[in-house]
Amino acid sequence: MKNISESELEVMQAIWKLGETTSIEIVKEVSKKKGWEKNTIMTLVSRLVSKKFIEAKKRKGELILYKPLVKEDSYKVKETENFLERMYEGSINDMLAGFAKSKKITKKDLEDLMKLIED
Repeated sequence: MKNISESELEVMQAIWKLGETTSIEIVKEVSKKKGWEKNTIMTLVSRLVSKKFIEAKKRKGELILYKPLVKEDSYKVKETENFLERMYEGSINDMLAGFAKSKKITKKDLEDLMKLIED
C-alpha cells in the first residue's frame, strides 16, 4: 500500500465518512473542516485516484462518483505498523513505555489495553 500525505489523508477521511460520493460532497465536507479551495481538494482527489486509494466512476453524463478502494481500518493498521517500526523499531513495549513516561497514558487506558490483551 502506498503512503499518502497528510493533506491527502484529510480528503480520504472525508471520503471514508461519506462512502460513495460526488466531488461536490467531498469539497463541501473538506472545505468546512479545512477551509481549502475546490481546486486544491480536487487535486488531492486526483492524487488519491492515481494512487488507487479511491475509484472514480462516470455516471449519467458528466457526474463522477468517487468511492474508497482502501478500507479505513486497513489503512490505520498499516500506518500504525509503519509508525511503530519507524519510531520504536517495532517494539510495542518501547512505545507504551514512551507514552507512560510522558504521562500521556492513563490508568483507564492501561486497563483497556489489558482487556484487549486478555481477549
